[in-house]
Amino acid sequence: MAEGIASSRPEASGLHPGVVVGGRFEVVDRVDEDTQAIIWSAKDQQTKRALLVRVIRPDLVSSDSTPELREACRTAATLSHRNIARVFGVGKTPRGAHFIAGEWIDGTRLSDFIQERKRDGNPISLRGIYNVIAHLCSALSYAHEKGPHGTVRPSVVWVTRGGRVKLHDFGVGQVLLGSAGPDAFKSADHACLAPEVKRGEPPTQRSDVFGIGAILYELLTTRAPGADFVPPSHVRDDIPAEIDGILFECLAPDPKDRFESPEAVRNALLPFVTQANSLPPPADAGVSVDIDLGSVLPPADLDIPGVDIAGLPPLAPPPAPKRRRIASLIEELSTDPKQRWMVARDKMDHGPFNARELIERLNVGGFAGDDITMNADTGERKKLREWPEFREFVLQREHQDTAAAEHAARVNAHRAEKRSSAMKWLIAASLVGVVALAVGGFLLSRSSGMREIADMELDDLFKLGKITTGEAGLLPDPPPARKRKRGSAAAPARPSSGGFASYNEAMSRAMEIGDASQSGGEGRLTGSQVASVMNRSLNRFYSQCVMPEVKSGGKPGTVKVDLAIAGSGSVMGATVHGGSSSFQGCMGQQIKTVRFPSFGAPRMGARYTFTVN
Repeated sequence: MAEGIASSRPEASGLHPGVVVGGRFEVVDRVDEDTQAIIWSAKDQQTKRALLVRVIRPDLVSSDSTPELREACRTAATLSHRNIARVFGVGKTPRGAHFIAGEWIDGTRLSDFIQERKRDGNPISLRGIYNVIAHLCSALSYAHEKGPHGTVRPSVVWVTRGGRVKLHDFGVGQVLLGSAGPDAFKSADHACLAPEVKRGEPPTQRSDVFGIGAILYELLTTRAPGADFVPPSHVRDDIPAEIDGILFECLAPDPKDRFESPEAVRNALLPFVTQANSLPPPADAGVSVDIDLGSVLPPADLDIPGVDIAGLPPLAPPPAPKRRRIASLIEELSTDPKQRWMVARDKMDHGPFNARELIERLNVGGFAGDDITMNADTGERKKLREWPEFREFVLQREHQDTAAAEHAARVNAHRAEKRSSAMKWLIAASLVGVVALAVGGFLLSRSSGMREIADMELDDLFKLGKITTGEAGLLPDPPPARKRKRGSAAAPARPSSGGFASYNEAMSRAMEIGDASQSGGEGRLTGSQVASVMNRSLNRFYSQCVMPEVKSGGKPGTVKVDLAIAGSGSVMGATVHGGSSSFQGCMGQQIKTVRFPSFGAPRMGARYTFTVN
């Protein structure tokens, strides 16, 4: 973000340093402006963190479009992604101008970054360009579950000092375009808006593909894709002619002729960057935007099928893979969507599967390590355990099966002890001993790295379906307690550790009136907010409580947690439904430390549910 523009003079919006908007955002300084807004730095008085207050120019927002603007900001506030700038709230300044409070970004607009490179005569490398586009595609693919951006352009993309790409303005540009027309955008942005969007039609995923293409063109050529369009391969010698074709498909006037999604654009560009990545890096590797390439490229030992790359030398045989964490393996293999794997089992061929689907089948016992597996691209056949991509998953599955067999043997022995004579007990114990020896031999035959693989992280369990992130809904407030008759004694309060109690106890306590500065004392968290906070603690719940419960033979299944949350954000009490009493006690101790955002009401009730398969 640009340095502050020193100013103590109130703007037309009534803002100046020291003014508090939204009841909590203290304005610090004016830092930037564009055709749509004046931007101020601010400090959240509650969290003490820096943020931006973007004051929309009043002439761009009609009274009819106010509800649309607020709804767009509410939707944007639900987006949580590493490449999306967070939105924290929307409100009005003392003089009635609309403002949007959002994440502070320490960096530079992509539009300014491109112009700086143009002035210096220092083009961005192809790998650096791909890094920007890939992260934009990642952000948009995530956001499209809620809806398209609609007005993707370089001025709403930021590159932080650490090299992170951030996209903002979700939905807001659409509202301003509908309210004020093309005048809401600077002239350089007009060429980045899809034709159907400029005609007033609702945007789609393919409208965002047009915006991606426009940004790609500017990154390659440092010029906007206007009437004087010049193919990038004619501007730079290091740009393959095939990329011209990708651009033409992104920028097609008819949406039906464009790529169907941002992910399709990313996949089309990937082979050319893979080729560039196999060569020594140029003297300028793209500076800050060339970092974190590993997060957008496939692993080096995976081929990119189905693309004819002129002049690309044959790939060398992949090196033997190093042992890696299960989570990173899943992440890597999930980048390859092609269904290339066939598995022969029970005299039948199954498939084709992509790598992710095959891992899931293996995890639920559908396939085994000795099943013959074929790569349909090469025709090569070998046992599933012999493919480097799947070896760790086979070892993990076998370890889990062996551990389950050991546990079943112990359970059977325990049952036999209750109903058998001493002799039968000795026989059963001997059987357990044999199983234990077999398990011990199996485990000793594996390297120490296998134990690391077997110790699965929560991220692995999410991706393989062992544990699902939770959902939450709000519970109604309990009816007010009846007043005691005069002279009657008050019921003694049940003691609780550190003020922590069960859900019913906590919700029946007398409370002070709520914070009138927040929604008149009636504000509450939403179910999605409760779920988001609790899901961030799932890793801790799993390692501290779920794993011990499972190891002791318990099956938590669906766990329901009733929460009494104070207006300060602390948990007053909780009741856990499901699992053993020790599991419930453990969960209570962990939930006790969870902190929610503060809200206006004195307290609220919510039910959070998660499932362990």
